[in-house]
Amino acid sequence: MTMSEYTVTMSFSGVRSRILVTAGTDEILRAVLPPPRQVRHTQAALSFLEALALWLDHSPRVVVSAAEVDATSLFGLTDDFGTPQRGVYYHVEVVEPKPRRRGKRLAGVGEFRDLRQLSLVPGGRP
Repeated sequence: MTMSEYTVTMSFSGVRSRILVTAGTDEILRAVLPPPRQVRHTQAALSFLEALALWLDHSPRVVVSAAEVDATSLFGLTDDFGTPQRGVYYHVEVVEPKPRRRGKRLAGVGEFRDLRQLSLVPGGRP
């Protein structure tokens, strides 16, 4: 695999945090975690990305979407103005959350189709 083939898509809301890791078109990890306000360690997301990069031996592309900008700045993924941050183990792209369709039921740990779509958006916001 090359580093451009790995993508970590993270979505934060007041209810939960969702993470989808893909290798090309294959899903390799899904997670539903507590919302940002319940996480006491602000380095949690960066530590996760560092560990994942070390495990994969590549820096994955990180696509972040949040209902509120402070959710991503809390974890150090963006600054207080929503500008994406860059590190040795990650390069963050921020995309606007897309509205979800009403009435759709989730199976298992949830529907991750919207996260897959967010990871396909080039560039994010300026």
